Amino acid sequence: MKNRKIPAKDPLAAEVTKLSRSFAERAADPSYMDRAESREAYGAYYGEVSRSKGESLGYEILRRGAPSLFLKSPLRMLDLGSGTGEFALGVADALLSLPSLSLSLHLVDRSREALSDAAREGEHSRLSLTFSQAVLPDARPFLPGSFDIVTMANCLAENENSVEEFADLLQEISTFLTPGGLLLLVEPADRRASRTLLTLGDSLLSRHSPLSLLAPCPGGRTSSCPALEDPGDWCHEDRPADFSEFLLKTARSVGHVKDALKMTYLLFGREGTPAPPSLRLVSPLHKEKGLFFGDFCDGKTWWRIRLLTRNRGDLTRSFTRLHRGETLSESSPLSLAIAPPVDGRGSIDWPKDRQVVRLAHPDGRPFDSDDET
Repeated sequence: MKNRKIPAKDPLAAEVTKLSRSFAERAADPSYMDRAESREAYGAYYGEVSRSKGESLGYEILRRGAPSLFLKSPLRMLDLGSGTGEFALGVADALLSLPSLSLSLHLVDRSREALSDAAREGEHSRLSLTFSQAVLPDARPFLPGSFDIVTMANCLAENENSVEEFADLLQEISTFLTPGGLLLLVEPADRRASRTLLTLGDSLLSRHSPLSLLAPCPGGRTSSCPALEDPGDWCHEDRPADFSEFLLKTARSVGHVKDALKMTYLLFGREGTPAPPSLRLVSPLHKEKGLFFGDFCDGKTWWRIRLLTRNRGDLTRSFTRLHRGETLSESSPLSLAIAPPVDGRGSIDWPKDRQVVRLAHPDGRPFDSDDET
């Protein structure tokens, strides 16, 4: 969406617009976090969204990680490309919801000023902060070190041409993850950023590192991402969120729509249990005359699945209630295929006599009977 012209009387919105345009055009000045006006605008607008994303994914870490990981105290966490720290502090908010847990968080960014702002924000009796000023992916003053959780958010969107260099960095870091440790990578939900992250994920999987992919891909994907087969495809989350009126007002003034948490993420583990085999809805669910349809992924193949309206019944009604990121309990989609998949793409007309079972919410929470109603 093209940004509307910002009134001169609103300097914060004007600075947000400038940042937004530079991010969209992949032309952000690497030193933008060094300027007070840019940091203020970033924190007031993007900061709230980043913290909400971090908190949402932090609770998912608690859900998907091995329980033994959270018995450690302190838990050691490394955040790469921290900026003013909002994403990492959101993750910390979720982790510290466990009353027995304490957290040692090391923030890394190229901007000393941004790290100083993070230091002022991260006040919690069970949270300790340390810092490294470093230009990623080359500088690594935080290594060697032992970490239980490593996070990196929104770095690739500003470094699209350094995917393999970041893969080198993350592969090295993975050797310093403790058994059961987790690596969380997050990028914006636009096509370029999403495909860049998925490409990085494929690179890590191809290197035979000690990491396995836990989420969101079904069945512990080990081969190349099906979304990368077609240049028009990408995979991202669209989760409900409650934003402050201040953020919503700023969004309206710059011509943005802020109605959900939109992001692409990959969660790797050194050990851990991948998401079970299933079909994950990776598009909106569409309704047209005579049918419902959506794009699904089983970790190997990209499926277009239709439910004809005449086949809607007690067994199939759950299909019509699906939202992006939710999964169906179906481990053998080939048995339902109209024809064998071609170039990583397949088609299914869901039969009226095959029950549709909703397996899990986007964050891995299993469905229960209340969700079905």
